[in-house]
Amino acid sequence: MNVKNIGPVTGGDPAEKALRVPGFRRYFIGSTISVPGNWMQMTAQAWLVLDLTGSPIALAWVTTLQFMPIMLFSLLGGALADRFQRRKLLIGTQIVGAFQAMAFALILISGSMELWHIFALATLLGLVNAMDQPLRQAFITDLVPASALPNGIALNALSMNIGRVVGPALGGVVLAFFGPASAFFLNAVTFVIFAFSLSRIRPQHLSSSARSIRTTLIADVREGLGFAMKTPAVRVLLVATGFIGLFGQNFSTMVPLVAELLLHVTKAQFGLLNSCLGLGSIAAALSLAGAGVPTVRRILLAGLSFGLLLISIALTDALWLSCVLFFGAGAAAVTFSTSVQTSFQLLTPAHMRGRLASMVTLLIVGSSPIGAMLTGVVAEQGAVWLAVALNGAMCILGIALSARQALALTRKGRSPRIWLGGGEKTAPKV
Repeated sequence: MNVKNIGPVTGGDPAEKALRVPGFRRYFIGSTISVPGNWMQMTAQAWLVLDLTGSPIALAWVTTLQFMPIMLFSLLGGALADRFQRRKLLIGTQIVGAFQAMAFALILISGSMELWHIFALATLLGLVNAMDQPLRQAFITDLVPASALPNGIALNALSMNIGRVVGPALGGVVLAFFGPASAFFLNAVTFVIFAFSLSRIRPQHLSSSARSIRTTLIADVREGLGFAMKTPAVRVLLVATGFIGLFGQNFSTMVPLVAELLLHVTKAQFGLLNSCLGLGSIAAALSLAGAGVPTVRRILLAGLSFGLLLISIALTDALWLSCVLFFGAGAAAVTFSTSVQTSFQLLTPAHMRGRLASMVTLLIVGSSPIGAMLTGVVAEQGAVWLAVALNGAMCILGIALSARQALALTRKGRSPRIWLGGGEKTAPKV
């Protein structure tokens, strides 16, 4: 594999590198408008489920159904992202997402909302996200030059995590004053805005992502998995990401449980907890935008910190301290996931970037059905604090296993130089 064009960002202000590209600017603006709507809908949906049922298991089931399609189909979504024009595919996912949110709003307005409606619409959104999330990561490589790729991925994380602040806070206000139907309607509008922004990106500002089709989708998936399994550095990242994704990234389940059953907060305070999580995410993304190529130390320390923070969240019932801890958890989670995503893109040939991005989506987002159900069962049969603390402990275990593998690679001289901040010019040994 030749990756001579891959290297650290050099020259100028790193935080402005990707934003100088017209296509990326349009993408960034549209995404920054759209993502808060998604978080507003997720906030309204979670509160609606608990309001209708009061059951942690019901909330876990909604989360499971929303993320199960990502677990089942994200690898196929990554293969599609490597076959066809990603901009057109992204516009399509936004249109379907707008229809889903509007259907939610209309059912609520009619007064006929039942739990099965939420289950069905959550599943539809999961199908959209199975395609949308790996597409977004791979699409960055179409928008920016290789030298600005770490910066572009960090800014993409920033746009995604601005929603963690604006969305839940706005969702709390909308829930309190206008009702949940308004939250779903506003999200439909933001989907349309993002689709329009994508349509304004000129084809000449994009590198070609489509390729000739000579194999089946399943063969493409196998090729991507084969590359991941044969590349030691990628295997280390997969182990760490698998544990963090399965046990730690279940915020849509853990935050409502902590808010409702551990801290016993109001709707506005529930939004505050989500906003603190988002503020930490934004702080980390801003820092990473100028940090350049990630190192293995950054990845492992972020994962370790994340696990310890989850355990700390489980052991406190003070709202102010929980806000501080959620801020730290958001920062650690984004530092970990963004650094992993950047490393994957730097270690991957251009024609496989959609498939490698889909693996990150699978492990961080697609594992949520299992993690959410485990969290819900432990919370209902045992206690909320125990469920959250166990999640933190498992994250620490995964980081320990990855650290052991990374150390073994370093001793054998097979650790990629990008992990050491050197901007590797050739592929890691296989």
